[in-house]
Amino acid sequence: MFATLSAKPGNSLAMPRMLINACLLFAVMIIAWSPFSGGARLPTLLLAIVGAGLFLAKFSDLSKQLAVRRWTTVFLLLWLPMWLSLQHAFDVKATLAAIAWFSLMYLAGLALVVLLQQAAYRRLFARGVSWVIALWILDSAIQYLFGLDVLGMPKTPEGRITGMFSDLHQGILMLAVLPLTFYHLQPKHGWLAWAMLLGAGVVVVLSGARGYLYIYMLMLLLGLWRQQPGWKVWLAVLCIPLLITLCSSMLNPQLAKTKFQATQAVAASEQSTFDRVNHALTYRLNLWETGLHMWQAEPVTGIGSNNYKHAYAQYASRADDRFVARRTHSHNIYVEWLAETGLVGGLGLVAIVVLCVRWFRQADMLSQHQAWPYALPLMVIYFPVNTTQPMLVPWWFPVLMLLACAFVASLERSSSHDSAA
Repeated sequence: MFATLSAKPGNSLAMPRMLINACLLFAVMIIAWSPFSGGARLPTLLLAIVGAGLFLAKFSDLSKQLAVRRWTTVFLLLWLPMWLSLQHAFDVKATLAAIAWFSLMYLAGLALVVLLQQAAYRRLFARGVSWVIALWILDSAIQYLFGLDVLGMPKTPEGRITGMFSDLHQGILMLAVLPLTFYHLQPKHGWLAWAMLLGAGVVVVLSGARGYLYIYMLMLLLGLWRQQPGWKVWLAVLCIPLLITLCSSMLNPQLAKTKFQATQAVAASEQSTFDRVNHALTYRLNLWETGLHMWQAEPVTGIGSNNYKHAYAQYASRADDRFVARRTHSHNIYVEWLAETGLVGGLGLVAIVVLCVRWFRQADMLSQHQAWPYALPLMVIYFPVNTTQPMLVPWWFPVLMLLACAFVASLERSSSHDSAA
């Protein structure tokens, strides 16, 4: 299969047509298969198999590619702290399992970087993802109107819209690729791009996750900052979150009433400032405080990758902490990463951010334009003041990997990039 691979002029590798189509399908399936059994695991594993073949057959050619070297740097800055965290790991087996699983991400990323250096393939990928998001918006509308989506998935008891998902993952996955969909459609189908932006916003708000609305608003602000439009455009776009919130309140008054009553209860209570903020943030301060205790216990290398949940009960300090019995993640990338990999991991993550900014600034204007739809969601997701999922989650990191690989790949330009696939 891999014997037919050959280098093209420029800085990319050619792949057989069948393999290209398969990799494109696997890339889209990282998003599309998320609601179903295994989520992104299966398409990621299949990409890793392709990446392993490329690595064995074309290691010399791969090592010459700048995009591959950049992806390797990003991976190592995450992977090496995971190994070092073994030194004081709370559960060594859990950390080793995370390291083994994460190692596959490098190989999957190789396949994505090689594939997505081609502009034609990036367009096909964007088209596929756009169809997925359109389907999710339509499915959510059906769920809202009839109480069940096309697969028979009901709304939650409080009326939250989850689409094909049994949890609230649809919103964050939709937001992660929404800029790609918007910028892909805007040149030729501007009205459709804005319709998708509004539709996704309504679906995200109807999920009832306030953090998703915050991410949505931050994405709009950064998008406007990049475009530098006139004040009228600023005003029109900034009205979108208000319009979506009002629309969602009318569509689901029960959920809006529940959220409003919860806010009133916090304001009227005689709790301490910590307890009020904690309640408003759905007790996330407990999660972050416990993560701080973990980091303080092992500040250099952390308590071991994939150990936040395992060690939570030991480091929790409040008697009324509900998460001791019902373990969950930290709802913050930096808190969990510092707790598990310490200062070594934290500095590695900061180094990645600095390098990505540097690579973006060093690129020419066309490459920056091509990379922006991937840079924007990464900027929002890694914005320090955020309550997103941590990185090393099997259903979530493949999406981050997809965005990162597309980002470094789209910064590369070669004579073959704009040729037809």
